[in-house]
Amino acid sequence: MYSFNDLSIQELEQLKTQIEELIRTKISAESTEFLFEFDATNDPRKGKPYVARLYWNEGKLQREFKELEQTRGKKEVNVSGTYTAKTGDIIEKRTGGSWKNDYRAWYFISETGDQICVADIDNASDKGRVQNYLKGKITAEELLR
Repeated sequence: MYSFNDLSIQELEQLKTQIEELIRTKISAESTEFLFEFDATNDPRKGKPYVARLYWNEGKLQREFKELEQTRGKKEVNVSGTYTAKTGDIIEKRTGGSWKNDYRAWYFISETGDQICVADIDNASDKGRVQNYLKGKITAEELLR
């Protein structure tokens, strides 16, 4: 181990530049959270709208539901508000449903904050790929192919 006192001014300047770049990189990595809007209305008997972050824990798929405002009518519920998600998150959105269908899809949050649909709830193959991504078996690039 060496002492900073033993370094030349040029070496200290290089070290300072490297430290500043590392700080900028870490700040950038930590601030990759994006804000999104959601607004959906449906008959709650046929599927209440929601937004949830999907993750893999203890051998199964888990959901972390986003807290959004709910306004109820006679035979419908409106769910709306803003939520945050980070780069690499998988977000599940249910916009509603019917007696026969559930309108849900899974979205990947890109580095630019785009929501890329990676699976419809009815597509088992795509859902399997997303689950492999959440398990760490495939990368984001492989998921998006």
